[in-house]
Amino acid sequence: MDRIRAPAVFSQRKRQKGLHSPNLSCNYEIKFHKLVIFIMQRKMGMTRRTFLMELARRKGFRVESELSDSVTHIVAENNSYPEVLDWLRGQAVGDSSRFELLDISWLTACMEAGRPVDSEMKYHLVGQDQSPPLSTAESEVPSFIASKVSQYSCQRKTTLNNYNKNFTDALEIMAENYEFKENEIFCLEFLRAASVLKFLPFAVTRMKDIQGLPCMGDRVRDVIEEIIEEGESSRAKEVLNDERYKSFKQFTSVFGVGVKTSEKWYRMGLRTVQEAKADKTLKLSKMQRAGFLYYEDLVSCVSKAEADAVSLIVKNTVCKFLPDALVTITGGFRRGKKIGHDIDFLITNPGPREDDELLHKVVDLWKKQGLLLYCDTIESTFVRDQLPSRKVDAMDNFQKCFAILKLYQPGVDNSSYNTSKNFDVAEVKDWKAIRVDLVITPFEQYPYALLGWTGSRQFGRDLRRYAFHERKMILDNHALYDRRKRIFLKAGSEEEIFAHLGLDYVEPWERNA
Repeated sequence: MDRIRAPAVFSQRKRQKGLHSPNLSCNYEIKFHKLVIFIMQRKMGMTRRTFLMELARRKGFRVESELSDSVTHIVAENNSYPEVLDWLRGQAVGDSSRFELLDISWLTACMEAGRPVDSEMKYHLVGQDQSPPLSTAESEVPSFIASKVSQYSCQRKTTLNNYNKNFTDALEIMAENYEFKENEIFCLEFLRAASVLKFLPFAVTRMKDIQGLPCMGDRVRDVIEEIIEEGESSRAKEVLNDERYKSFKQFTSVFGVGVKTSEKWYRMGLRTVQEAKADKTLKLSKMQRAGFLYYEDLVSCVSKAEADAVSLIVKNTVCKFLPDALVTITGGFRRGKKIGHDIDFLITNPGPREDDELLHKVVDLWKKQGLLLYCDTIESTFVRDQLPSRKVDAMDNFQKCFAILKLYQPGVDNSSYNTSKNFDVAEVKDWKAIRVDLVITPFEQYPYALLGWTGSRQFGRDLRRYAFHERKMILDNHALYDRRKRIFLKAGSEEEIFAHLGLDYVEPWERNA
């Protein structure tokens, strides 16, 4: 009997856990010889599959441990018809039409009846009635050359169409946990892997799909393999249930609270935002007090419509003082996202007149209009002709303002908000607090600032790494410096910066690495 096998990919996860194929040496009487059943383990897990195989055998059904030429029926759990076809491609199956592909409910119905039941439509897989079976001619997947995928996300075009969200979500949970532990190496390992998977133009359904891809270390492969086989990552699930992770996740959601403060609060025995808010002994910064005061608003997502409304406010205010000013929304909204947590604006003046007091004038006007709820202004520390920073995560030296604006929106659900210093007075309101960052940049540095503030964070990191390691240049939000020629490279647009680096231009909506 010919066995149909996938190309061997040795499982480190199984080796670590000491898992082995179950011993199915027990013999049972076969009552129904015309049916040969194979149960897919994908998304089911080995323990449940073993239990169902044994149960079906006891009922007189012939169940194969491996996919073979004699199999007539393949049953799957929580897998759509296209997913089963993809899995069969990975097993080198040229023609799936010779199998009956059915949901696990068909097998349980057979066992309840004590005999085979008809494969009615209700037992079909999701999508089965819309998709044709896989024929030999169709079994060839368009070639995707993994070895040509760059380790640098700035050489990949990554849109918001993420075909591997189940994997990237788990990897980003792992990365965030290591970020909370201040383990930068492991954090970046998982973030880079997630970035590669976001770029893929197809959904990963087998380990062979990631062979040859960059940034796929053993820890990453273990997470991916478990999701393929079990439908979820036990490690990511463990992190989500970890007390420290859950506390840090809550604490860092407060405006003005980072990992250091979260660590301090956790060591004090605090576990939730409510506990931290209620602790009167905490010495809070002005930013943190605002973070607690407007917590419910700030922790909720900002919609594209809200971003557009705030954009109108910012542009109208800036143009009162500098009519020719260029005000550009950056961050995730410039990359095409429909929701975010704050709104970033880059402000520059292409005309001959500059105004060093522009930011202060804008802030003062918002105060008079009653729109400003919080403001922290940072003055520029940029020194002309200073070399760009070599740190990939370095903060720039532009004049900037981290603000919270009041956006009136009558359609918003009324909620109760604490508005006194002691957080004990409720107010019903028809506005929402929105985080807004304003960045003032000299016009000649605008293209570099626009590139940096557009993101994504991983895209920016890789762009700077690429510049330094591959082109012997230093890039930051202010300038691009050629170390070999010892000169600053001028650019009038983002396209010119990419050209200096010898890279194909990547549109903003293709930078979602």
